[in-house]
Amino acid sequence: MRRALLEPLAYAVSLLVLAGLLAVEGRRRVELERRVPVEPKELYRLLAKTQSAWQLLDVRPDLAEGYGDAHVPGALPLPGCDLAAAPEAARDRILSGVPTVVISAEGDEPGLQDCLARFASARRLAGGMNAWSAANLPEDTGEYAPPSAKAGGGCL
Repeated sequence: MRRALLEPLAYAVSLLVLAGLLAVEGRRRVELERRVPVEPKELYRLLAKTQSAWQLLDVRPDLAEGYGDAHVPGALPLPGCDLAAAPEAARDRILSGVPTVVISAEGDEPGLQDCLARFASARRLAGGMNAWSAANLPEDTGEYAPPSAKAGGGCL
C-alpha cells in the first residue's frame, strides 16, 4: 500500500524537477538570443524559408527618413520601439509572443536591449539597416501599407 502511494509522488516530483530545468533552459536561450545578433545574410536566408515566421520590427526613430527611404521587406515600423508611435495599421500586427528581429539604424543603439526585452524571443539585426543595405539585400521604400491578403502577405 505504501509503495502504491510513493510511486505517483515520485513521478510528480520528477515531472516538477524536469519542468523547472526546462524553464531555466528556456530563459537562458532567450537571453542568449538577445545577446547574439543575426547577420543580414543569415536573416535573408531565414526569411526565404517558408516554414519560418519571423516578425521584423524597424525601430529607427524617424519614419519619414528611416523607414520611408528604405526598409527590410515586410518590416513593421515601430519608431523608438514605442507602440503609440507606430502607424495605426501596423499596431495590431505587432505581437510580443512571436520570434522577432529588431532592426535599428546601426544595430547597437542605446536602449535596444530594453526593446528586445519586450518580446518573448527577440534578436537584433547585426549592423542594423546600414548592414542590410551594405550587403545589397532587397529593400522596400515608402510608407507602411499592410500586406494584401490576396497576395498571401509575403515579403520576399
